[in-house]
Amino acid sequence: MKKVILLSIFLLGLTQLSFSQEKKVLTLEEVIQLARQNSRNAKRAETSRTLGYWSYQVYKSQLKPQLLVRGTLPNYVNRTIAQAQNDGSVAFRSVNQNNSNLSLGLEQVLPWTNTTVSFNSRLARFDDYDNDFTRYQGDPVGFSIEQPLFAVNPFKWDRQIQPLQYEQSKRSYVQELEQASQTAAVLFFRLLVQQKNLQIARQNEQANDTVFRVEQGRYNIGTSTEDQLLQTELDLLTSQSDAQQAQLEVQSLSLELRSFIGLSENVDLELVAPLEVPDFEIDYETALKYAKDNRAEYLSFEVQRLAAQRSVAEARARRFNASLIASYGYNSAQTNSLSGVYDGDNTAAGSQVTLTFALPILDGGRNKARMNQALEQQKLNEFNIEQDMINFDQEISNAVRNFRQIIEQIELAKKSEAIALKGFEITNGRYLAGKVGILELARARTNKDSAIRSYVSALQQYWGAYYELRALTLYDFQNNQLLYNELLEYDPKTDSVIERK
Repeated sequence: MKKVILLSIFLLGLTQLSFSQEKKVLTLEEVIQLARQNSRNAKRAETSRTLGYWSYQVYKSQLKPQLLVRGTLPNYVNRTIAQAQNDGSVAFRSVNQNNSNLSLGLEQVLPWTNTTVSFNSRLARFDDYDNDFTRYQGDPVGFSIEQPLFAVNPFKWDRQIQPLQYEQSKRSYVQELEQASQTAAVLFFRLLVQQKNLQIARQNEQANDTVFRVEQGRYNIGTSTEDQLLQTELDLLTSQSDAQQAQLEVQSLSLELRSFIGLSENVDLELVAPLEVPDFEIDYETALKYAKDNRAEYLSFEVQRLAAQRSVAEARARRFNASLIASYGYNSAQTNSLSGVYDGDNTAAGSQVTLTFALPILDGGRNKARMNQALEQQKLNEFNIEQDMINFDQEISNAVRNFRQIIEQIELAKKSEAIALKGFEITNGRYLAGKVGILELARARTNKDSAIRSYVSALQQYWGAYYELRALTLYDFQNNQLLYNELLEYDPKTDSVIERK
């Protein structure tokens, strides 16, 4: 009895603690909504989406013209330096000079050919402070072109890969939100199961207390035996211990769920199980089609193929290396005034052409090995993609088949729960009337508790499978609604997702 008193005091303290906290009633839909707004998974998804947006903006900005200012200002020297003489000797002279230059240019890359075209204007100034004179020289107008030869055009591959990667980041954002919903559903039902266990444990504690008192009365009038009385007392102590353990489990899982959905520590959660279980058919071929159309992984497969093809092209292009640079414009002769640089009588047309190349004659088989390495890597990459696609198809198949089986189990579990509850009610009445013994009552209670747990477990499996299918296909089969909208894009001005017009 001493143990009974101590356990009662402990449970009373837990009850008072729970009353001191704010109680918040949540449904499954509300928990999932909070998870999509506040969870770390959702925040990470938002960051990845924003990163994908800006990565794509970097790529697009490379295709636009740039207005560049380049220069060296100042380039001041006041020291003794070595100067080569006409006879080949070296003289050390003290100089006090400034040699500055500044250019303004408009530069544009032509992505079809990887050609860089630029228009620029350049100005140079030389100051000799020891001899007190200044000279100017410049190119008022200039045009230049730079063309790599035999090299891989990176813009050709980026034009194929970058839009896919951007689209992949948008789909991954939706997927991660659906995965956050799936995790929230798992945590919701884990806590709900324990809350049901706590409810059952407390009901059993009250029932065992009643049975113990009944057996005490029967023992006192000689209609029960001492071993039956001791057994009921042991059952009471066991139920009190189960209630205590269930309370601790509820507190632990409640903390885990609150942390995931971003609720404060002072909130005591009370979960409401979904009343309805939607019954709808999911066809494997349809689910697989939605997965291929919407999942980021299928874009990732294409990106991997393109990356492998690019590596082969780069390995082939490294056998030769050449670059052609040509420029044409008007440049001025040396002049004492800044205006002389732009004087038509002081300028003349000028041009420059440069071809640089590197052609290996003997490379020890380096190019051949590099090419074969890229080709074998491409084969390995293709094998991996094929296996990943097979695994993904199997995952969809298993998810659809599992969902069908769970729907069938739901009805069976619900009927079993109703039968077990009715059976326990009848057996408990017959026990109180003295028509059945403790063993029959314990068996009926066990069947009732097992049926309740089985039904809640079936609900847990159903909603877990439902949100798993949503994450795998990005499609809501219950409402026949596509979860991914390709027109939705991140808007940096509002820091939100808007529909592109």
